[in-house]
Amino acid sequence: MDLKLRYAGPLLIFVAGICLVAQVLARPAVGIANNNDFAKMAGALGLGPEDGDWVSKPDRQYGEFLYRYIRADRYDYNRIFRKAEYLSSEFFLVKLARGLQRVFDPGPRFDIRWLGGVNGAFFLLAIAVWIYALPGRARLFLGPLVILLWTDVAYVQYLNSFYMDAAAMIFLVLTAGAALHVVRDREGWLFPWLTVFAALLFTVSKSQHAFPGLLFVPLFLGLAWWSRHRVARAAWFAGPVLLIVGASIVLGRNTANYQTVPVYNIVFLRIAPEAPDPLRTLQELGMGRDELPLLHTWAYVPQSPMQNEQWARQFHSRCNYVTLSRYYLRHPSVPLHFLYHDVSEQASHILPVPFGNLSPDDGFKPYSRASHFGYWSDLRSFLLKYAPWHILLFAFCAIAAAIWLMSRSYRDRPLAGLTLTISAITSFEYALAILADAAETSRHLIIFHVATEIVILLFPILCWRIYTLRAHADVPS
Repeated sequence: MDLKLRYAGPLLIFVAGICLVAQVLARPAVGIANNNDFAKMAGALGLGPEDGDWVSKPDRQYGEFLYRYIRADRYDYNRIFRKAEYLSSEFFLVKLARGLQRVFDPGPRFDIRWLGGVNGAFFLLAIAVWIYALPGRARLFLGPLVILLWTDVAYVQYLNSFYMDAAAMIFLVLTAGAALHVVRDREGWLFPWLTVFAALLFTVSKSQHAFPGLLFVPLFLGLAWWSRHRVARAAWFAGPVLLIVGASIVLGRNTANYQTVPVYNIVFLRIAPEAPDPLRTLQELGMGRDELPLLHTWAYVPQSPMQNEQWARQFHSRCNYVTLSRYYLRHPSVPLHFLYHDVSEQASHILPVPFGNLSPDDGFKPYSRASHFGYWSDLRSFLLKYAPWHILLFAFCAIAAAIWLMSRSYRDRPLAGLTLTISAITSFEYALAILADAAETSRHLIIFHVATEIVILLFPILCWRIYTLRAHADVPS
C-alpha cells in the first residue's frame, strides 16, 4: 500500500495533465465562445480577432470559439491599467501568455492556446495541490474524483478564453486545496501564504466575486488563532487586510453604468414581466407607466434606452440595487421563487446556453459543443434538472456536518470552517447570479458550480472525520 501511495500522486497529476492537454492544446481544442466580454481583457493588450472584428460575423458572439487573434491598434481598449475600468487577476495571466508567445513565436498574431496553456498550468497546479492535500488512502479513492471533476469540459473550456471567470475558477480551486493542506499541518507556513494569495487573486478576479472573496476573512482570523507558526499567523492576519483592500479597488472601478445594466435586465426581463401587476411593480421600483413598453427588453440591444447615457443616469437614480433589495424584502416570495425555480432552469445548464465551445477552424458549425470529457457535468446537470431538491439536501448535510464537527473537535475546526466558508461562497454566488441579473444566468453560475464541486470533495473528508471521532468515543476506556 505504501508503494501505491508513493506513486498515486504523480500518476494522478500526469493523468490530469493529459486530460487538460487533450482539451486545451490538441486540436480540435475546446474554448467557450465570446459574449462581447473578451475585449475587457484582450483589449488591454490590443488583441482581437485576426479575421474581421469582434462582431463582424452573426455567429461570432456566443456561437464560435476562435483560435486566431492579432495585435492591432483598432483593438486597444482598457489599456492603462491604473485607470482601467475593468481590473482582474486574469489580466496578469493574459499578459504572461502574450509574453511567452512573443518569446517563442514573435509577431502580432496570437493563438489563444498560449493563454490556455498558461491558465492550464495554473489549473494543473491547483489540481496537484488538491491531490497531495488528500490524506493517506483517501488519495487513492478521492484522487480520481478530483480529476473527473476538474478536467470536465464545463470547466476546462474557460481556460481557452479571455473571461475573467477563468482566473476566479483557478484561484478558488487553488485556495481551497492550499487551505486543505493547512488543515492537516498546524506547523507549516508555505500553504498559509499560498492560501492567502490565491484567495486575493480570486477576490480581485472580477467585481462580482469581490464580496464572496471577503467571506474568507472570518476563516483567516480563525486560522490565525489556531495556527502555531509565527510566519503562518502573519499570513492569516495579513490576509483580511489584503482581501479588503483588493475588493475595494476592484469595486471602486465599477462605473454607474456597469452597475445599472444588470438592474435593468432583472427588472425588465424578469421581475416586472412575471409580476401579477407589472405596472404596480414598476411603481414600487421607482418607475411608472412610461416604462411598460420596456418589458421583455435587454439592456444590450441597440434599441434599448440604456444606450442613452442621460436616460441610464436617470434610471440609476430611480432604480438601483438598494431599490431592488427593498423590493425583495417587501416581497420575499419573489426571490425565493426565483432561487428555487432557477436550480432546474438555469443551474442545470453547467455548459451554459447557447455558448458554443468548438471552432469553425476545425470544421464545426456555429454553436457546436464538445461531447467528450463531460460525464460529470452531464450527471450533475441531470440531477439539477430533474431532482433540484437534492442540492438543498446536500447543502444542509454538508453544513450540518461541518457545524457538528466544529462543536465537537478543536483539531477539526479549520476543516469545518473551510467547509462552511466555501458553502457560504456557494450560496452567495448563486444568489448574486439569480437575483442581481437576468442575462446569461447559466454562465454567471460558473463559480457557484466550482464552489459546489469543492464542497462535494470536502464532504467525504468531513464524514470520515465524524466517523473516526464517533468510533473513538464508542471505544471503552
